[in-house]
Amino acid sequence: MIKQNNRRYPHLMIKAPYNTSIIRPLNPWIPLWWSAAFPGYGHCMVNSPLIGYSLIIFEFTVNNLAKVNHAIYFSMIGDITNAVKVLDLRFFFLYIGVYVFCMFDAYRRCVDLNNNYILSYRTTKTTETGSVSSFSVNTLDKVSPLTAVFWEMTMPGLGSLYLNHLFSFFFSIVTWGITIYYSRFYVGLYYSFVGDFMRAKAVVDPQWYLFIPSIYGGYIYYAYSEAVKINKHYKLSQSQYLGSQYQSPSFRTPLNPEGKGENMYIVASFEHSVSVEIALSDLEEIGVKKSDILALPLNVRNEQTKIFDNAHYSDGVSFVDLATILGSIFMLLGGIYGFVLEQGPILWALYGLVIGGVLGFGIKLMVMKRTPAIDVFGRTKTTEVIMMVRCSEEHDEKIKEIFWRNKASGINHYNENANLIHS
Repeated sequence: MIKQNNRRYPHLMIKAPYNTSIIRPLNPWIPLWWSAAFPGYGHCMVNSPLIGYSLIIFEFTVNNLAKVNHAIYFSMIGDITNAVKVLDLRFFFLYIGVYVFCMFDAYRRCVDLNNNYILSYRTTKTTETGSVSSFSVNTLDKVSPLTAVFWEMTMPGLGSLYLNHLFSFFFSIVTWGITIYYSRFYVGLYYSFVGDFMRAKAVVDPQWYLFIPSIYGGYIYYAYSEAVKINKHYKLSQSQYLGSQYQSPSFRTPLNPEGKGENMYIVASFEHSVSVEIALSDLEEIGVKKSDILALPLNVRNEQTKIFDNAHYSDGVSFVDLATILGSIFMLLGGIYGFVLEQGPILWALYGLVIGGVLGFGIKLMVMKRTPAIDVFGRTKTTEVIMMVRCSEEHDEKIKEIFWRNKASGINHYNENANLIHS
């Protein structure tokens, strides 16, 4: 862990042998939703695992005491009399207060976290990427989000273990094991697969069984989002390293200075288009010499854009978020109505999971197709031309404005005297 004094805002990442905590901006509605699906999950997603685990334990305990899931089951199948009869009012109103607070607090903490990220990003110059102890070695490296999702779907907790989140792994295994034991999910799954649907209905306990859709969907989304977060922070930490170690003032730039004080270099990336030539023409119009401009076309690897993030391509445009949300909703509905349908709650829950997942993926894909300034999969456009301009500091904003106006994919500037990179 990096030791620095007098820091008002935290580091973007703290690495311990047993866990990795990374601050990243997040849409506040995501933790609010997962707090509604299962209290505590939203807090885990905003880097408050201790509070999250406490609320998850509260949800298991008080929900079972109040028989909330059982009441939901009877209400959804239209048996209001039994829904009222099974509900224990001594614990129900206690449950409602904490349930609503979880959504409010997860949203509030996410907004605060996003604000802290901005200030932490501006004050964190370097990030330590490894931690070693006699128990474990934990280093920041690229991971595959789909691999994390696969293992999490196989057994909740394994995705967290793949990401070296040991606390989350142990907690996930324990809570999943308890839920499976009391719901008798795997027993019902066996009877469903052998075609004994009546026994599958009889053996599954609705009170514990209705925890599963929210738990399963939440585990999957958490593993995916943490993997993407790790990959994006790896890119940031490597950028910090390159900026501090490989941007020496003694490096001879390709544009030789002709006068004192002219030591600012603007670097931009473009796609091949007429906008590149318009940008060059605009630069010459404001007095930039051709000898101070370097335009370098790149040979781009010809690959189809990938729909899913992987270890080497994580942009945070997730097709998993809506798929897991709708998958958990449809899985819950399938599990409830499966008790009165022929094939039982297990198979209908699996049908709901697949239908909801496919529907969520399809909706997100259509939304991305209509989103301007990015391609069909939500990725930024390919860099095909690098342009570098030497100028005085007083003209850098004007040149940046020309680049942005002409559809630059990205812009940065380098000051060889200050030896600093600024976004």
